[in-house]
Amino acid sequence: MTAIDFALPNWGGHAIVIGAGLAGATTARALAERGWRVTVIDPQGIANGASGNLAGVVYSTPSPHLTPQNRFYQTSYRHALTWLCRHGFPASHRDGQLNGVIQHFVNDKQRKKLTAAMDSGAWPKDLLRPANAANAVELVGGGYLRPDRWCQHLLDHPAIVLRHEAVTSLHEGAPASVRLTHSGPLEANAVIVCAAGASQQLGGLAWLPLKQIRGQVSYCQATDTSRQWQQAQCHGGYLTPALDDLHCVGATFNLHDSHPAPTDADDAENLAQLKYYLPDAWQALGGNAIAIKHRRVAFRCQSVDFLPLCGPLPVATDNPHRTATGLYLNLAHGSRGITGTPLCADLLADLISGQSLPIDAQLVDALDPARFIVRKRKKQPEWKP
Repeated sequence: MTAIDFALPNWGGHAIVIGAGLAGATTARALAERGWRVTVIDPQGIANGASGNLAGVVYSTPSPHLTPQNRFYQTSYRHALTWLCRHGFPASHRDGQLNGVIQHFVNDKQRKKLTAAMDSGAWPKDLLRPANAANAVELVGGGYLRPDRWCQHLLDHPAIVLRHEAVTSLHEGAPASVRLTHSGPLEANAVIVCAAGASQQLGGLAWLPLKQIRGQVSYCQATDTSRQWQQAQCHGGYLTPALDDLHCVGATFNLHDSHPAPTDADDAENLAQLKYYLPDAWQALGGNAIAIKHRRVAFRCQSVDFLPLCGPLPVATDNPHRTATGLYLNLAHGSRGITGTPLCADLLADLISGQSLPIDAQLVDALDPARFIVRKRKKQPEWKP
């Protein structure tokens, strides 16, 4: 019996979601809306990892070349906007606004790429258009929001239960199961791992080709001028309108630094980048007297090919590999978690429920976690982790 066969019940079933960040919250909600009972497990609670910054930007990376990667960026962007509209989020300016994102050109290469994306028709005008600001485009319908409150909103469903525990192991089968730190084993029709980089700590998942990229964001005190800002702006980094009277300025990008504590040097890097790309905004925040009220470090989880891992968990120790019964992954959304997770959540929920999938076979294959095993064994047929 395959994992999909076992998890077909149209009446729903019980699913376990490991992780209560953006990937876990969207996955849990998609399953609950299809009639599943869902247990979400996270020792830190809701959105306390990479999904826990004060603000996140709903955006994408337009390109004139609609490769599977770029098609995912576009499709997931539109899908995220649909989810946010359907759920009425954000409902208040205190949680953000979906009023467009300004993407400033950082160099000639990016200018040509974004202009070509518009001119070729690859990105239609209802998604991408010239901005009123000079040397910029607007991602239509995007915006900024509080990721933690979006996650809380999604998990507020009668079929979803949150447990503050850690998973020490997971086991395939019909039923599949996990072992918890305090409660022991827990069984379900399907177990979906949405724990970002921490997923590699689970037995059998250390082989996953994930990168942990440290990012520090600086929270800067709003001024009389900056409180009037309405749209998120992306440049070499990003700048959001004020939430709780603080602007998010960031974020650093460091693959080779695992230090969890924030540093003054990273704050200085964030402000230097803002000054370089958006000098007027830097000056409006106070210039050399900008007041940093808080800062936060998180680790983005990204795959080596920049696409998420979304689909059944492959058993890499078998050659040829096979699909683990009842186990699934939804990982590696990098810095696009708000944008990419709703589409991946619907893909998994439909796959597990035996329903028609929301994307075509080419995109399903592009997201399939087994793609890395296939590529590895083309070069090393006997490879095992």
